[in-house]
Amino acid sequence: MLRNQISKDCLIIDPGFDTDLIDAEIKKSGLNPIAILSTHGHFDHVAGVDYFKTKYNIPFYLHEKDKKICLSINFYLKIARIDMTIRTPIPDILIKEKTQSISIKSFNLIIQNFPGHSDGSCIIQSENFLFTGDILYRNGLGAGSIPRENPSLLRRSILSIFKSYSDNAIILPGHGAPDYLGNIKNNNIELKNYLTQIV
Repeated sequence: MLRNQISKDCLIIDPGFDTDLIDAEIKKSGLNPIAILSTHGHFDHVAGVDYFKTKYNIPFYLHEKDKKICLSINFYLKIARIDMTIRTPIPDILIKEKTQSISIKSFNLIIQNFPGHSDGSCIIQSENFLFTGDILYRNGLGAGSIPRENPSLLRRSILSIFKSYSDNAIILPGHGAPDYLGNIKNNNIELKNYLTQIV
């Protein structure tokens, strides 16, 4: 989540299957959710969207290139052999540009599309914080996704990210611990090996 400590407004980012944990933190901290954003449309990043949309009556933002994946969430759950059905998350506001600035009350965000993990995978930037979804991790690489990612396109996107953002940018991945971009460049050996593979 991204929160304003003064107003207590918050943005819910990439709500997956852990709706109870997220909602408990909202209640504990006295937060007021005002929107939901997902870095991409895979089910582990949108599974909780409908729950929060319904409970708090707030809009859901997603890049238009991942709308089809998002709307097919139950199809991909079956392919992944996950025995559950989820109410389909319907995007309210589609991000349509390669780079798009948006303001949601006190939050000023830059959303930039870096395809590869999925066509609509994005980084959501708030000041020096980068929500990277499954594009970039502190350690290792993302597990195989459904549908499959495009390795050569993902490599190009990651190299572009390295050029686009400061090494002091704080990476907040969809899974795992945060870290500085510079540390990830230098210390994530699996990522370094991945970037040097010939496709």
